Amino acid sequence: MSLPPNPTIAAVPDSIDARLLVELTSHATDLSEAAHALGLALDAGEGSELWMPLTMHAVTAYSRPFAVSKARSRLDTMDKFPGVPTGLKPVHDMVRKYRNTTVAHSQSDLVLPIALALLDDRGAVQDVIGLSLIHTMPLAVAEQFAELVDAVETLVEDATRPVVDRLREQLSTVASAIVAEWPKPEVIAAEDHEFSGARARTQRPQFTAYWRLGTERPESL
Repeated sequence: MSLPPNPTIAAVPDSIDARLLVELTSHATDLSEAAHALGLALDAGEGSELWMPLTMHAVTAYSRPFAVSKARSRLDTMDKFPGVPTGLKPVHDMVRKYRNTTVAHSQSDLVLPIALALLDDRGAVQDVIGLSLIHTMPLAVAEQFAELVDAVETLVEDATRPVVDRLREQLSTVASAIVAEWPKPEVIAAEDHEFSGARARTQRPQFTAYWRLGTERPESL
């Protein structure tokens, strides 16, 4: 039996810079998700049925780095992050407030649920319905939002670059025999009906892949 090929990747051992890279990568992922959803919304157009769900998802993804988390530091509390550019701070504040009052909770007057009486030709009540009037994000605001996401993405990339450079320099001289002993990420296979987001992320690299019953499942590493 032939030997398996040499591995081409390895999880970097825990260190201050490794943890910092993980946190910055996590924030960058959320911002990339926001940029992707917003780009799809702008491509679809303000009149599209996709406009509201895509812009709302972009707001949710963008807001994650600035929310308290048990798994990582808030982006705006990290000393490596210089802060949202002054000129875009009003857009940033508006997006976060929109998330808190409208996207994640139903509190703002951008959504008006109302009880309406339907009248007949004589002006008498024929029926009663519940109706919600919803104001989606205007195109002009979405364009400013896209500028904000792009700017914050660039700042996170700039903060990440020196961390990667330091780790690259520190680890470039480590012998391959030592690298081979580094802990490997753990991938667990589970069935799709077990899908859950209830478990908290930990510093140990562990990932659960959910597979449909009857399909081929990967073996745990």
